[in-house]
Order: sequence, then structure tokens, then C-alpha cells
Amino acid sequence: MEKKPMKSNSGKIKKVPDRDIKTAKNVSSKRPKGKGRKKKSNIFGRIIQIGLVVALVCVLFYVVRNFGEGNKLNKKGMEAYNQADYETAYTYFTRAIEYDDNNSEYYLNQGMAQSELKLYDDAMTSLNKSLELAKNSGDIQLAHRAIGISLLYQGKYDEALAAFDEALDGKESRFSAVDMDILYYKAETQDKAGQYVESVLTYTQIVDSEDSADAYMLRGMEYVKVGDSTSAETDLRTAIKKDKKNYEIYLALYQALMNQDKTKDAEDVLNEALTLGGSKGSDLVNQGNIYVKLGDYVSAEECFKKALDKGEVSANLGYAEWYTAQEKYSEAIPYFEAYVAAVTNDADAYNKYGSCLMEMGDYAKAETVFTTGVALNNRLLDRIISKNQVAAAEHAGNWEKALEYLDIYLQKYADDDEAVRERTFIQTRIR
Repeated sequence: MEKKPMKSNSGKIKKVPDRDIKTAKNVSSKRPKGKGRKKKSNIFGRIIQIGLVVALVCVLFYVVRNFGEGNKLNKKGMEAYNQADYETAYTYFTRAIEYDDNNSEYYLNQGMAQSELKLYDDAMTSLNKSLELAKNSGDIQLAHRAIGISLLYQGKYDEALAAFDEALDGKESRFSAVDMDILYYKAETQDKAGQYVESVLTYTQIVDSEDSADAYMLRGMEYVKVGDSTSAETDLRTAIKKDKKNYEIYLALYQALMNQDKTKDAEDVLNEALTLGGSKGSDLVNQGNIYVKLGDYVSAEECFKKALDKGEVSANLGYAEWYTAQEKYSEAIPYFEAYVAAVTNDADAYNKYGSCLMEMGDYAKAETVFTTGVALNNRLLDRIISKNQVAAAEHAGNWEKALEYLDIYLQKYADDDEAVRERTFIQTRIR
């Protein structure tokens, strides 16, 4: 980017003959007066040009240096982010922005880290800044995707879906890898919003483009929620043919068959799943859960114990369910507590934990646990866990809170006539 007095041919200074001296003087006396000033002007112009070149070099050096430093910090941030070290990632992305505050990617990554840290207001500020900068470069798809993910985390499903639709920009076929990723997020959002039919349709777009075991499995699980167990069974069996080593598919197929009262077929699926084997902690937990469903508590305990020895956190939940299946509620509590201390965003676990406390008669603690679960805003479980929250408050004699919970519930589920009647009953208790 970075951009002598004249001599004769012999190299000696040329002597002017006497006859030429007058002529030379005459010429000199007739020289236009502006020539000297022009020479000085040229010198000043050259100085200015040199100054501008030096300034440009300095600016370019500063820009290149800042880009290089910012890029290094951004890469370190991504390494930390991929290792789920979001605090460190956020620090690196913030430092990268200090070197280059016009880089859309840095703001996008900062916003994603903030979302993982549940700093949602800050995340939306960063992501909207990323979107603003991305519009200048024309690369706005990733910004809309990141905004959609953050809104999904916040439980703002309608807004998240709008962001994902912006990211897809009306595409209905010939999806890129990024498009497919966005479709998966869109289907998940529709599921959490209770839009199960719409989720099936989105997964169908994925199946038509990808034809993978995961796509068939997820659509099959969605069919279960729609109530179409026959289609669910078809998809899940297809998924098993494509991936015979996925416990989750077998367990989903088991549920689809149970919904159709195909008990024998469901049991056969569980026994088939046990042939998958595996010695990893997660494999052992899956085996333990299957044994619990089959009523083989001895084998289930062996699996959970081995999984815990391997440091598998989900084995705590497996043990808790193993105890509750045998109605040993007090023994289950320490395992529930250990699990939710490590996995804080599992609404289903909080619901099971609260239900166990209800069985023990510890209604005040159950109310607290259900309230934590409700706050996770899992649309699939929201209706169930919210009603359990109300019931726990009633049993604890906390009638004002029960009414407060029920009013929130009825804002979302006004069609629940039983809940309307329950509200009238609670009001009589308060008076």
C-alpha cells in the first residue's frame, strides 16, 4: 500500500561564451515573475503529498493492527464459546469490539454469549447493533438467526418465529446448511409455542431436504404431540432404520406405541433398544431408564450406579425416578436436588421433583419447585406444571398466591373451565 543541476554530456559544468552573456542576462531579466513562486509552490505541494502518504500509512497500519488484534480476540472468544465458557467468551468479544466497533460479527458473537448468560437486554442491544452493521454488508441472515435464538431463550416465541422467517427470507426449498439450521430452530420454537401442527410442517421441509434419522425422529415425536401416533410410529421406525444406535428414537417409539395401546410392541421396542449396549455414562442412564419402564429395578440400579461412578449428571435424575417408581419418595429427593443443581433448565425435572414433594406432603417446598419450573417457560409442560403450582399453593394454605398463579394461568388458558371454577373456590377461601 506504501505507496541535479544540469551538466554537460562530459559531466563538466558548461561555460557560457561571452557573446551569450548579454543574451542570458536579457532572458533572465525578461523571465516571468511567477516562476520562483511556482517552484516554491511545487516544493510545498510535495511536502503535503509526503505528509498525506505518511498519514495514510499510519491509518492503514492502525486499521490493519486493530483488525488483526480484534480478529485474534474474536477467535479466542469463539474457542471459549464452543467450550461453553460463556463468561470468558463474552470478555474476549467485548475486547474485540474495542479494537473494531464496526464489525458486525463481533457484536453478533457478543450477543450470543450474553444470551447464554441470560443477559437478554444486553444481548438484544448487541444483536440489533450487529444487524444494523450487517445491513451495510448485505450479510444479515446470521444476525436475524442470532436474534431469533435469543428470543427463543427468552420464551418470546412469536417474535423468535418472525426473526427466523426474516432469516429464511421466504425460502421454501433448496436450503443451504445455514437455512437448515434455522429451520431446526424454527421447528423447536413452534413446538415450545404449542404449535405442533406447524412444527410438523417445518420438520417436513427438513425431511424433504435432508432425509436424516434426526429429522424423522423429531417429526415423529411431534406427531405424538399432535395425536397422530400412526404417523409417529412410521417416522420413528424409519429413523431407527437410519440410525440403530440412538436410544432416544427407541424411547420415542415406545411412547408412540403406548399411546396406541400397543403394549406388547412397545415392550419389544424397549428390549430391542437394550441390545444397543454401550458403556458411556449416557448409555448406562438410557439402559437404566428402560429397565425402570420394564419393571426390572435391580438391573436399573446397577446401570445408574455405574453411570454415577463415571460422573454422569443425568444418572441423578435416573436414580430419582427409580425411587419414585417404587414410591420411595424421601430417598428420591437428594437425587432430584443434585440433578437440578447441575441442570437448571430442565422443566420436566422440576415438575417431577415437585410432584415427589407433593407425595411427601411437603407442599410449601413443592410450590417453590413448581414456581422455578414455570419460570423456565417450557410451553410443552407449562399447562401441567402451572396447574401443579396452583395445587401446591392451595395445599400449603397459601390462597393469595394460589389465586395469583391461577390468574396468570387463565390469561394463557382461558378455555379451562375447571380452572375457572377453581378460581371461584379459591376466592371463597380468601374471604
